[in-house]
Amino acid sequence: MAGAAYPRSSMTPRRAARRGRYPTFSYSPDAIAAFMAVFGMTFIPLLGSKGALLFLMAGMALVAINAGQALAALRREWMIALVALWCVMSFAWSDYASLSMRYGIQLCLTVLISVAIAYRLAPLAFVKIVFLTSTMSGLASLLIGRNRGDGMGYLGIHASKNALADASSVLIIVALAVLVDRHLSARWRLPALASLLMGTMLLIMGQSSGALVSTFGVVMVFGGIVLLQRMTPHMRLVTIGLSVVLFAAIAVLLSSISDQLAGMFLDLTGKDITLTGRTDLWAVGLGQIAERPFFGVGFQAFWVPGRPVAEQLWANFGIGSKQGFHFHNTIISNAVEIGIPMTVMQTLIFFGAATACLGWAIRNPSAASVFFALFMVRLCMLMWIEVVYFYQFSIATGTIVAAICYGNRARLKMN
Repeated sequence: MAGAAYPRSSMTPRRAARRGRYPTFSYSPDAIAAFMAVFGMTFIPLLGSKGALLFLMAGMALVAINAGQALAALRREWMIALVALWCVMSFAWSDYASLSMRYGIQLCLTVLISVAIAYRLAPLAFVKIVFLTSTMSGLASLLIGRNRGDGMGYLGIHASKNALADASSVLIIVALAVLVDRHLSARWRLPALASLLMGTMLLIMGQSSGALVSTFGVVMVFGGIVLLQRMTPHMRLVTIGLSVVLFAAIAVLLSSISDQLAGMFLDLTGKDITLTGRTDLWAVGLGQIAERPFFGVGFQAFWVPGRPVAEQLWANFGIGSKQGFHFHNTIISNAVEIGIPMTVMQTLIFFGAATACLGWAIRNPSAASVFFALFMVRLCMLMWIEVVYFYQFSIATGTIVAAICYGNRARLKMN
């Protein structure tokens, strides 16, 4: 991976097909296949299995174009490949072996295709694809005009208001990254302004307090990145050190009035003291981890109809559909399924990528580096109350894998 150069962005015209008054532009097969794959994943909430099929067909076509390069890239990113393989192997001890094997294979394919895309396209090309598909998803949500039955939130093309809010938050992040990159032309930056406004409107309509808070935090981090990248390396170190001291002092001060702040937060968000039952879920999850700490119950083998503990939790929380429910904590949820050792590896990979992307954005700010840094920071904020990685046929997982690949390469290039 050392010394590897980014390929030329495939989302810009490579050459005019013929000279003339109205030139025709061609795009690389890699960019077309990647766009179709990301589009399929983004629109799975609307297209269902057809979206997953489009992702697989386009993604595997991209892999097949240069299978040797894809396998070599997978060897370089062996840690994330090992995580996916472990999920497949968990069928050996899973109580629902067929489910763990099927979902594990789907995760392996998601990782393989995402790594292939990251190694085939320049970072900016990937970000442009995410920008286009996220904007299309936002427009589709506005056109569908679907609300929750109780009127407590907008849904759009998604199954829940939280899913809509997550997609809207990503749209805000990618639009902001594109908008502030002065190297991009107006044909990208002007639509980015419109997408930023649309994403903000959808985020507010979704009425998800977690997404609102995390997006606000990401915007603050973006301001910090802009400030730090204008400083010399010495001044950055001093500023970061002073910021750590300042935040520690603020934390100590706020801890003295934590009860009052907690009450204000709960009143503002409409939560109860258990964060709408999350603390109860965490207690059950920790109990499950204690029973099977090394291997877990098997990849995606806990929330399965027929498992007594899952059935009891669905009944307690009134989840009649028995779908879309989890432990609302990434580390607890993953440790329940695949055990503590592999969850530790996942966490190290994730935070390593987040750190690499932040360093990349500070040292070399661009639409690509800023997007990946903000995307990973947002997930760092949400992982304590939601499950944000790794699961199959997910645009979030695909983007995380891309951040891992691009972040590692940027770190090696800077060293």
